[in-house]
Amino acid sequence: MRSDTTPAPPRDLAVAWARTRQRIVDLVAGVTAADEADPVPTLPGTSLRSVVAHLVHQSSYAGDGGDRQRCNRDVVESDSRHYERVGLKDLLAAWDAAQPQLSRRIAAGDAGAGQLITDLVMHEHDIRTTLGQPGSRDSGAILIALDELAGQFSDRVQERALPSLRVTVEQWGTIVGDGPATGCLVADRFEFVRGMAGRRSATEVQRWNWGVDATPYLAVLSASPLPDDEIHERDPRVPEHMRDREFLL
Repeated sequence: MRSDTTPAPPRDLAVAWARTRQRIVDLVAGVTAADEADPVPTLPGTSLRSVVAHLVHQSSYAGDGGDRQRCNRDVVESDSRHYERVGLKDLLAAWDAAQPQLSRRIAAGDAGAGQLITDLVMHEHDIRTTLGQPGSRDSGAILIALDELAGQFSDRVQERALPSLRVTVEQWGTIVGDGPATGCLVADRFEFVRGMAGRRSATEVQRWNWGVDATPYLAVLSASPLPDDEIHERDPRVPEHMRDREFLL
């Protein structure tokens, strides 16, 4: 299991859920019927409508564990098939109707609440990338996803008996794996979170600041295989006059 270098501060799950959900609603409010089929660059093979359909279906299994809550392409596509004839407006209405019960479960800290928020905020940024509206990279939900995904990463490192790794991202640090760390990794927080969610290629991950050979960790960084192609999500901190240049970590 994960061993933090410092205790993680308490996270307000209910607030993070409500704010992230509202940001998603605001993002897709202006999407037209013609744009529902827009491909999602961070989940090749899926569409904007598929992601929203997955969020609706997610409400029916909130609190369950296992593969069902992995926010990868296979789960999104599987869930979206339940709503093949439902338009985006009706999907949002169904999602809204499911919120009171789901919000109560998250506020109560039910099992799986942290993973549900992780799923939600990862799809927020999938949608942002699709619509070309990056932002909210420092939200409370990203911090929850950081804790949640790092714990899962640590478990996979331990299961593979890989050397423990000290990870530092901005003002946060942890040791993944079991026992004293023998190597280190320094990365941008948002990039690290997206990588652990399977939204960065192996090439991109290898460009992080590794103090050891990254290769053994690539297969366990994410619960899903890392994509073959690089995924570029525009950093909103880059000034508009410099957006024609490519910044690579």
